Amino acid sequence: MSAAQTGAGPVVVGFDGSPEARRAVRWALAEAKNRRCGLVLGYCARDRLPPPGADLVATPLAEAVPEAADEAAAVEPARRQLDAMAETIQRTDPDVDVRTIVRGGTPEAVLTSIADETDAAMIVLGESHAGVFTRAVLGSTEAEVTKAAGRPVIVVRGDEPLPGGPVVLGTDGSEQSSPAAGFAFDFAARHGLAVHAVHVARLPVWGPTSEPLLGGPILDPAPGVPQEISDELIARQLTPWRERYPQVSVEVVHDIGPAGQALTGQSTDAALLVLGRSDHGALRRLLLGSVSDDALHHARCPVAVVRA
Repeated sequence: MSAAQTGAGPVVVGFDGSPEARRAVRWALAEAKNRRCGLVLGYCARDRLPPPGADLVATPLAEAVPEAADEAAAVEPARRQLDAMAETIQRTDPDVDVRTIVRGGTPEAVLTSIADETDAAMIVLGESHAGVFTRAVLGSTEAEVTKAAGRPVIVVRGDEPLPGGPVVLGTDGSEQSSPAAGFAFDFAARHGLAVHAVHVARLPVWGPTSEPLLGGPILDPAPGVPQEISDELIARQLTPWRERYPQVSVEVVHDIGPAGQALTGQSTDAALLVLGRSDHGALRRLLLGSVSDDALHHARCPVAVVRA
């Protein structure tokens, strides 16, 4: 991996025939053309969700998932849709190398395995519309793929971005957000865009300063880091990327409030929202959520999540 955490291979995009997936393919194709790399359309023969009407409480998940015979019947139409999409791309963009792969497994297992095998530059997904209850019980495809993937994951969501919108980088100057900064600058340079580095100041919340079961500090009664210190950390983080990409205009933006809500607001006119992600305790995520997970379901533009 490079400093921007991308591989040298193709862009991998998940495809299930839905309008959201077709939009993701269009985004992925444009990115593949920009990077002069190939495009892989991947289809998961098994989804993580039980079939409609299954009782999530009474039915074991293993019994709720369709059996192999049903899957075989479903794969052929999917393969035809994949082939049709690939043929369309080859007609309109003959210089792009397009491959299709149908593989059994959950979306995160299938897409990350394809990405690892091909040393993919990134994984691209369309937004899903799983409800709050379903996400709480079974998770969402977007969140599970971002947790499993060792490379950038882009979820194409929100309205079509206006031409020339900035790349919004959520940053706090920490090690966690450093790979995201590299990806943001690289993407901005490739597309001739500016970077808006957004720092969101925490709102003081009363609570315990540390809880081992929650993976570390969760609610800090102390005030946030003074702005002059956060400015210094962010400047130190951005300096090598400014030097590496001198053509990229940079603006540091300060906001306040819940980070997910603030970054969603900043994403309104953005071409891309870029966030870092690191592993926290499962209970901590359950109680407090994740900024990246929040953005995946509420941002108004495509979202890139880059693992630390």
